[in-house]
Amino acid sequence: MLKALGSGIAVEFHMRFGRLESLARRLSLLGLLGLTALGGTLGGANAAESLFDVAKVAVDIKAKNAVAARANGMLQAEMRGFKVMLERVVPLNMQQQLPDFTKEEVELLVSGIAVRKEQASTTRYIALLDVRFDPYAVKQLLTSYGIPFSENRAPAVSILPLMLSGEGVFAQGPEQWHQAWEDLDLSHSVTPGTILRPQADLDAATVRAAISGDGDALAVLQGAYGYGGLVVAVGQVKDGQFVTTLAGEDGVGMITFKHSNPVGGDTKKVARVAAAASLAAIESRWKLEEAGAATPTEAAYGENPPPTRGPGTAQPTATRDVVRRAVALVEFSGLRDWQQIRSKLTQIAGIQGLEIDSLQARRAAISFEFAGPLDRLQAALGQSGFVLEDRDGTLVLRSQ
Repeated sequence: MLKALGSGIAVEFHMRFGRLESLARRLSLLGLLGLTALGGTLGGANAAESLFDVAKVAVDIKAKNAVAARANGMLQAEMRGFKVMLERVVPLNMQQQLPDFTKEEVELLVSGIAVRKEQASTTRYIALLDVRFDPYAVKQLLTSYGIPFSENRAPAVSILPLMLSGEGVFAQGPEQWHQAWEDLDLSHSVTPGTILRPQADLDAATVRAAISGDGDALAVLQGAYGYGGLVVAVGQVKDGQFVTTLAGEDGVGMITFKHSNPVGGDTKKVARVAAAASLAAIESRWKLEEAGAATPTEAAYGENPPPTRGPGTAQPTATRDVVRRAVALVEFSGLRDWQQIRSKLTQIAGIQGLEIDSLQARRAAISFEFAGPLDRLQAALGQSGFVLEDRDGTLVLRSQ
């Protein structure tokens, strides 16, 4: 039988002085001993701004006794939190190249754990935890491995989760869609978000028009829920699929995203997975923007500045290639295959401004800029292991 151990948020420190001294010796963190004065919770003003804090980490661990179960649960939370934190600060094109960090390395980076709620039996530990990592220690570790990182965050957005069913608009529905978004760690996200609730007079027709690309309908929603960054996150159950559609505007610009998940037997679990995938798509847009893709002019002239046309300036002897916007469908076998394809595409010379317009279980719609004719683009993709072909007027990209 599980017993509730506590409620609310209490901070539990797992870094003893010996561990602090070990970390200081290993990473030369001269000021790290000040962490003993940490105090407070992850809900504090400073913590709310940090990408290095990961909230709402769920663990469910069984072991031979209660003490071992709790210790293993804390360790699992640290490892899961570390993975989430790396996904925030490490560029997308480096995600697949990250080494397998040891639990000892990760444990030394943890400055505190906040317990939101926990239950325990003689052999099981269930908890919802917040994990705080020391930013300086993390950056020192990444630097020692030669791994780039960024702390830049997107402008905050408002997110309006809605369930559509027939002509009805709901905040929750049996899928608990609104709660699925509330369970995400939006305050520490690359794209900080605030969850909104629908107003009583919101109608399905306006929502359907907005997610279909109707600018007037979207403007109505922005006016009703605050101008600026507003993303409408619509969930629908159709033909055994939980279909997620994002529409609106985030820190990068206008956003259109569509994703489907098989419903199966647990619609609440599917809703949680869909909400997490949607947030990942929003964060990825900002990280791609932050990657600093060269502008068309920079791509055409390489490292040399573009020639100016003025007195005493020689005219270019060659014609620049025209920069074209390409739109293509990407076919892949699964999530891992898609992640690898996306990572490789960002590293191909000449491809700029890669945008993920929609993402489904086995295909994605993308757009990007490329200077030069189609055969040159096909050759560049071919050198990286891709095939780009024309199928009835649609460009389709797949691995060879």
